[in-house]
Amino acid sequence: MTDPPGDTPRTALSPRPKGRENAKDTLCRNVTIYGHCRYEEKGCAFNHDVVKATPVAAKATPIAAESAKKRFNVDSPSFTPASLAVNGNQTKPKATGISPKFANAAPFRPKVAGVGSRPASTAPSSTSSTKGYNPNAPEWTAPDAQEYLPSSYNNGIPPGSFQPDQNGDSPSTLFDHYTPTPSNQPAAQSQINPYAQDGSTMGSGAYFQSSANYPQQLQHHLYAALPPHREVSQPNQRTARDFFIPENLRQNLARKSEASRMTIPNSTLPPTIAHYHSLVPLVNNSQKTNTLFGYQSHAYKAESNLDGKFYCLRRLQGYRVNEASSEHAIRNIQQNWKRVRNGNVVSVHLAFTNSGFGDSSLIFVTDFHPLAETLAQKHFASSHRYTNRYSTSHVPEETMWSYIVQIASALKSIHSTGLAARVIDATKILLTDEGRIRLNACGILDVIKADAPQALVDLQRLDLHLFGKLILALGTNNASQHNQTEALQSFSKSYSPRIRQVTSWLLERIPPRPNDSIDSFLLQITSEMASTFDGTLHQNDALMSNLGMELENARMVRLNIKMSMVLERPEYKDDPHWAAHGTRECIRLFRDYVFHQVDAQGRPSTDLGHILGCLNRLDAGSEEKIMLTTRDDETVIVVSYKEIKTALEGAFLDLYRRATRG
Repeated sequence: MTDPPGDTPRTALSPRPKGRENAKDTLCRNVTIYGHCRYEEKGCAFNHDVVKATPVAAKATPIAAESAKKRFNVDSPSFTPASLAVNGNQTKPKATGISPKFANAAPFRPKVAGVGSRPASTAPSSTSSTKGYNPNAPEWTAPDAQEYLPSSYNNGIPPGSFQPDQNGDSPSTLFDHYTPTPSNQPAAQSQINPYAQDGSTMGSGAYFQSSANYPQQLQHHLYAALPPHREVSQPNQRTARDFFIPENLRQNLARKSEASRMTIPNSTLPPTIAHYHSLVPLVNNSQKTNTLFGYQSHAYKAESNLDGKFYCLRRLQGYRVNEASSEHAIRNIQQNWKRVRNGNVVSVHLAFTNSGFGDSSLIFVTDFHPLAETLAQKHFASSHRYTNRYSTSHVPEETMWSYIVQIASALKSIHSTGLAARVIDATKILLTDEGRIRLNACGILDVIKADAPQALVDLQRLDLHLFGKLILALGTNNASQHNQTEALQSFSKSYSPRIRQVTSWLLERIPPRPNDSIDSFLLQITSEMASTFDGTLHQNDALMSNLGMELENARMVRLNIKMSMVLERPEYKDDPHWAAHGTRECIRLFRDYVFHQVDAQGRPSTDLGHILGCLNRLDAGSEEKIMLTTRDDETVIVVSYKEIKTALEGAFLDLYRRATRG
């Protein structure tokens, strides 16, 4: 067999490697790949000098070079394609290795200050370009990447300060092109206010437009839970109640609202007393007492004609004004007790005499607290038939300290205004909420005993003594204390020595001692006041968290009102501009999609989560698309919540224009 034309004859292969004539002119592959050859000093026959290395084909004759290209060599690397042909289309191969030409390139030096780099304008020297691999050279480290900020932010404004943009940029120049910040200049940062309405006060007009064009509104459909946070529950443990306030709080508020609106049909009470109407008795006939005031006392809930609010009318039956001092005290009730603004005192608004009940009665007008009960009803009274079998529970010491701190706060406010409570009794202290008490019936004895005035200091010391008797009665579950010494011994068995010491100090105010005042008492209970105040803060946090769950809950009502007003208006059924097509048809189909869902068996679906989710997405104008189907299943519409919201707002605005056109 003869060789093809132009090919040199192949020699027989030898198992021993033959000598390489041009090995000294061939660059070692280890230098090309690794930068150095570890066999350079151990007999490697190839060239290790990058500068002197010259390709063999460049120094050989054209004939020898041609023959070298076509000569088969067992030591040559095997051919591996960069990529395979797909469907007959050969993709362009990519370079997978380092070309020997890069060996003559200058060493890489990063142009970043602080890492031993030279300025970019400096030309590389010949020595640096010919320098080979140096294993002792310091390793190159990339600099820290700079955070990208628009060029308008780098204006020297200190963080946290917002200055209006006075450049007068047009809308076409609001967005700046990206300009890299030089590495040797620190990038200035400025904080922006995401809730500000005016974009010119946010550090840059690039992302926020002026409120005159398009105001940026808060996303009211997004809620952030306020602390204290509830425990983590599984998805199957959550119910529809998680969307609203706790059930016990809702029921409590509902009962209070019901008690405020309660009326008695065919009542025998007077229809009006002064400018108050709709009287409802608050105390049964069996609970009428005359031990404190000397007159039978009645309490009524009434509504005012002046402001529409509810008040409590306390009536002293059979009272007659005989002295001029009593008339003066009645006129001064409003002036004196209006100055007492304390959360533990029932506010007194007015006092007057009236004969609407068929006799001469003295009436005091105070705030009305629905479903309130007295401390006597809470801790002394028993509604069971067998009183001995079902005894009243013991008042915990923590609750007792709470009562002491609250009553002391009320007396501090009363005494500071130059008044005295004079009535500190378990039957006249209201428990309006869980652990919240208020002094009631204040100012009544100021009118009844106006003809026998007493010194203010003695009345205030009497308040302290009555305060001690109340604590002792609550601690022993006995409203009538005949022997104070035995009562204190029984009290000491149930409570700590600290609370016994405080109670003894209050009881010893009669006879009076020097420097006896409510301020001296407050100094003795400072630690308990701090604990009570901390509990009040936690309760306030819980109420604020529950209130946050009802934030903007009227949004659902507004959406339903708009849909109900826009859809199916009979007066516009013949109006071609108000026909049930187009946008209004889309709104009608959305209403069916939300409220008229059925399951696979055709049963009505009452999924509250589906309704709330759809209405929230509609109010937010979400880009999510839904499929709406007509009732005859002939037409299907794919539309987004944003488009439905636009249609609803436009239809309602059109309806509003028709209503105001006149």
